[in-house]
Amino acid sequence: MRNNHSEDYKEKRRQPRIKTSKEVGYVLLDELEKKIDQGYGRTLNLSQNGVLLETDKPLAGAFILLITIDLEGQKIELKGRVANTRKSELEGRYLTGIEFVGPPEKQRGALVAFVKAYHYRRHAEASKTGATN
Repeated sequence: MRNNHSEDYKEKRRQPRIKTSKEVGYVLLDELEKKIDQGYGRTLNLSQNGVLLETDKPLAGAFILLITIDLEGQKIELKGRVANTRKSELEGRYLTGIEFVGPPEKQRGALVAFVKAYHYRRHAEASKTGATN
C-alpha cells in the first residue's frame, strides 16, 4: 500500500467517475483474507473499476469489503483491493482508493445498486426541500 498526502497524489483513473455520497460499512482484510478491522466510511465517487472511500482513519490492509443496503433492503457487497490511502484535505479524514476485484457481473450489479440508492436518496432529499436539479 502506498500512502500519499493529497497534494502529492497523482491521478491514475482509467474510467470516468460518478460523484456519490453514500455511507457504507467496510470490513478490512489482510492478504489471507482474515478480518483485521471494520468500520464505516462514505463513498465520494465510483466507477466501473473502483471507488474512493472517505474514512476517519487510514485503511491499511490488502482487501476490503464494502457493504450497503439496496432499495429493496438487500445487503450488497463489493470486494476490492486497497490501492492507496492518503490524508484528506479535511482534518482527521482519510481517502482510500479501492480497485474492485471479483466477477465483473457481480461488480456491475453491486455498482448499479450503489448508484440507484444514491440517486433515490438525492431525489428524496431534493423533494423534501423543494430543490430541483
